[in-house]
Amino acid sequence: MQTRPMRLGPLEDGQRVIIIGGGPAGSSCAIALKNLGRKLGRDIDVILYEGMQYGPDSIKRVGVLAPPLVQTLENTLGVNFPCQLVARKIVGYYLHSGRYSIRLYMGGNLSYVAHNVALDAYLLGMASRMGVRVLSGRVKDIKINHHEVSVEGESGGTRGDVLVGAFGLDPFTAGLLERVTPYRRPRALYSIVTKIPAPVEYLLGCEDYIHVFLPSMVEVEFGVVTPKLTHFTVNIAGRRVSHEALRRFLALPEVARLVPTDALAAWYTSGGLVSPPIPFPLEPARNGYGDRYVTVGDAAGLVRAYKGNGINAACVTGAKAAEVMLTAGISHEAFLYHYFHAFSDIIKDLPYGRAVRRLVLFGEGYGLLPLVLRAAGKDRTLVNVLIDFLSGHKTYHKILKDWGGVELIYRFLKGLLPWMPPARVDMARPAEVTMGRPIPR
Repeated sequence: MQTRPMRLGPLEDGQRVIIIGGGPAGSSCAIALKNLGRKLGRDIDVILYEGMQYGPDSIKRVGVLAPPLVQTLENTLGVNFPCQLVARKIVGYYLHSGRYSIRLYMGGNLSYVAHNVALDAYLLGMASRMGVRVLSGRVKDIKINHHEVSVEGESGGTRGDVLVGAFGLDPFTAGLLERVTPYRRPRALYSIVTKIPAPVEYLLGCEDYIHVFLPSMVEVEFGVVTPKLTHFTVNIAGRRVSHEALRRFLALPEVARLVPTDALAAWYTSGGLVSPPIPFPLEPARNGYGDRYVTVGDAAGLVRAYKGNGINAACVTGAKAAEVMLTAGISHEAFLYHYFHAFSDIIKDLPYGRAVRRLVLFGEGYGLLPLVLRAAGKDRTLVNVLIDFLSGHKTYHKILKDWGGVELIYRFLKGLLPWMPPARVDMARPAEVTMGRPIPR
């Protein structure tokens, strides 16, 4: 009969952490280990494997940095926010469905547009300067036992005391961890991303808004068009996204109205660069932690259900895992009570996130979403609810608690049926800008 090892306490001076993945989650964990370790008088040896090579024109993600990231980098990780990487400030969203759109101003909560891989390179460089050893090449094997972990990579093997999985949803590396632990990767949606070059003068004339589309397309749950300084970044998400689905999305009148015809034509002619399908998690991983291992970022799936802010979530989970390893331990119990439970609000919000996703899909399938936007264009409260849903600052449960589900349904019906009695006017948080209007044909 196998016995469980004795409790594995906090990391001590000279112990080694092996991190697989050099994205925001892995780099944040490495930075936090070095920073907090030094504050506690411990020099933690950190080795980070990074197998992906991205050039300046690579497409890895959309590159929108949400407002909480500034505080996360500066207050949690102790590194400066890379202002030099900001290409554009975003002040709000346009939400489109069919022939209707609504403009949602975020009230000063700015987002920032950066290059797809610039933040990754910045954080990985910061980790390297702090003494983290970065090894290039993919990991080929993982072993974990009661006494140590070992990793074999293309650039050599190493042994350590604990493993941090920051490999996103890479199926090969996730499979390696699944073979030696009870870890099971999260269910995922898939996104594909492309760049559509456009004249600088045209892009400078665009409003500083991100355009979110909820189309009536079976393959596409939502699409996003983000204006940058030299191009539009376009991404679509769903379970079965494809190049053909992207082409049909770009041909929608509400999308074609935003992107210049000449730019679209040039993209079609050149066979524009399109990323492979990029997975993003819908729920937490199963057994995302255990004795001598923990997962962070997308590999852990600890992200807001059906919302963005994935980069911020990656940095937060990486920093929290580092804190737990240094102050509580590297055992299953330490990660359960001090890491996993720290994100209990995300876990509890999952049923609400699933319900929202089903409602959106139902609305897309039956053409109801334009009616929602039309109703919101007449009601400040509905606009503020849409802002809360898009911003990711609140859980869905908190949104419904704050605004009241029954009242929201009543306000929606009132927006569609003018003969109904007036809804209660709540001026506690008025919408700064609201616009409900048909999109010209």
